[in-house]
Amino acid sequence: MEKSEEKQTRRKENSQENRIYIWGKNIPGNSSRKKASVMEIKSGKGNAMLDSVRWILALRGGKYRDKKKTIDTYTARQVPAADPDFHETFEDTPYLIPYIAEGSRQAVIVVPGGGYCMKSMENEGTQIAERLQKSGVTAFVLWYRTNPYYQPLPLMDMQRAVRYVRCNASRYGYDRDKIGAVGFSAGGAQVGMFLNIWQGRPAEWEGYEQDRTDLEDDSLNFAGLVYPALSYRYNAGMLFASFPAEEVRNQAKREEILETYDAVKHMNSRGIPQFISYGTKDDMVSIAQIREYEELLKSSGTEYEEAVVEGAGHGYGACVNGDEITQALGEKEEKGYGCWLERFTEWVRHCNA
Repeated sequence: MEKSEEKQTRRKENSQENRIYIWGKNIPGNSSRKKASVMEIKSGKGNAMLDSVRWILALRGGKYRDKKKTIDTYTARQVPAADPDFHETFEDTPYLIPYIAEGSRQAVIVVPGGGYCMKSMENEGTQIAERLQKSGVTAFVLWYRTNPYYQPLPLMDMQRAVRYVRCNASRYGYDRDKIGAVGFSAGGAQVGMFLNIWQGRPAEWEGYEQDRTDLEDDSLNFAGLVYPALSYRYNAGMLFASFPAEEVRNQAKREEILETYDAVKHMNSRGIPQFISYGTKDDMVSIAQIREYEELLKSSGTEYEEAVVEGAGHGYGACVNGDEITQALGEKEEKGYGCWLERFTEWVRHCNA
């Protein structure tokens, strides 16, 4: 059996060889300006473990606290070492990693989470895509821009990915009207907010010239939300990873942001089949808000499937932590960690059939 280190190396090589850059030469929001010019970073080299713990604690909870320095310090110190695609300047280039399943009718965009600071590309990205591909479904893992890129640029990356996948349906062999997305945590925010708030808007940014891909339909035909952050109300610290500090620190502006970027208050996805999964011991996102969202789907007559993972906290993703998928699922099946992914892949295969 291939060792986990070898598998991760192979995945990284596959990513670098096969990645698809979704924007043209002119990327909205990009420039040669240094990211540090808008960040507040603590002095010194710091400690990886302490930076990570402080970052997680800063993201958790709905009470507003000024955590910009904690968020930016983690981003500046820890993300570049783990993600070579994170640059010192605003010149990041969003991309998709394809996992093509021959004969697939559906295509799924997989959107990893990471608090809008990093992307959990393994557990919430490539491992999910590999399972979908193995089950006969084409998948694309999305690498999108995060802190200090601010909204709506991450949502514009999401939108561009949908349009690219639809524009190239005939090239990759799936049905252009069977395109969905699944997002995890902040990736769930990406999918949920795009689905309910951003979908249908034109690609507009100062200095950006639209191309043929921007004219494509950006609608999703189905969606998966896995322990999603459906608004910033229950992860107030994440505001500093998503919006300029001067706006977040201003109470009136902050309330405007919270009102605007709320997928529950602006639920606008009636009729789009959705799959929702969360753990009963998740203390990172609001379970109550997820259930409220489900009630809105139910009252609107929208088809949805729920996969509650008993005893699971936040971030269970593919449940494999870099190990062989089938082996890990076998070990964890009794706890129910694996069955959400099995249910999801089956749901996708029959969605819009």
